[in-house]
Amino acid sequence: MNEQDALDKLIVDENENPDINLLAKIISEYIRFDKKTGEIIFQKEFYGLKDLQKFLIFLLGRKTILIKKLKDSFNEKISPKEISEVLGIKAATLRKYVSSDLKNIVKSEDGKYFVPNYNLYKCEEKLAKNGKSNNKKSK
Repeated sequence: MNEQDALDKLIVDENENPDINLLAKIISEYIRFDKKTGEIIFQKEFYGLKDLQKFLIFLLGRKTILIKKLKDSFNEKISPKEISEVLGIKAATLRKYVSSDLKNIVKSEDGKYFVPNYNLYKCEEKLAKNGKSNNKKSK
């Protein structure tokens, strides 16, 4: 028999599909994707974010590439060195974020970072709580 009890609903799998609407809501202001190459295109608003927020948005962008299959044989997990090359944030700083501010949000697997699907709501909270950097002009 394969009956589920009430507790089975509470067990999550990081491979379960994320809340697509929440993911879109979180990243829509900051990034777009090239239809042909699948590359992330940073919007003007992205550059007004703090480095920690850029890191988080970038990881969520990679999740979107995977979900929408914008690149062939793509792995959303990425090393600090690779992130550093794209975002210009030192790898040591990224590691510090993962071990402190993003400790329960970003996971590391074989030295590569990603956001588990079940942590999207934490990403939304972190981005809202940290606010935008002071160099962003008010409208």
